[in-house]
Amino acid sequence: MANVVPFRRLRHGPPRRLSTPPFLRPRRAPLGWLARHLAFLVLAALMVGAAVLLNVEWPASTSRAMTNVIAVDGDTLRTSGERVRLYGIDAPEYDQTCRDDTGRSWPCGRAAKERLASLVARGSVACSTQGHDRYGRTLAICSAIDVEDIADVLVREGYAVDYRRYSFRYSAGALAARLAGRGIWNGTFEQPEAFHHRRH
Repeated sequence: MANVVPFRRLRHGPPRRLSTPPFLRPRRAPLGWLARHLAFLVLAALMVGAAVLLNVEWPASTSRAMTNVIAVDGDTLRTSGERVRLYGIDAPEYDQTCRDDTGRSWPCGRAAKERLASLVARGSVACSTQGHDRYGRTLAICSAIDVEDIADVLVREGYAVDYRRYSFRYSAGALAARLAGRGIWNGTFEQPEAFHHRRH
């Protein structure tokens, strides 16, 4: 019996884990309010920079003068029987409404049309054709007196959104309007394209 090992009570439960020395433990980066907002600002700056580069590389085209120009809605003009759609943007439909920061409804589509009408009313409207859409409308970049790019003004003032499916030309202006809470960005709204498809 001298070779018999005495019985030892086994411990129940998982084995103990060895603690990691402090100098080997990974450090967690602070993710407070400031860090989250700094990351957003850096991302916004990168988007603006990319948009600016795209604008610089935009090919030039010949402009032609337009006469008897009237606004059909917030992003479409009519002149001498021709319908001209402003290239690269999408404005709320004429009968579309949006909500401001208090939740109150306002006629954003009508406001977009009125702003476009005020810009072309300055006279000397000239447009450079960028092609045609599926409805046969001329796609163009247009200017007026003291307005180098009408669509850019509409986007920066919050009367239209940039149409990134076809162009990033107005992405910088759209981001600026969104950060400043101008126009439709002062509250909530349905994307004009979604509103159009839902209604039709």
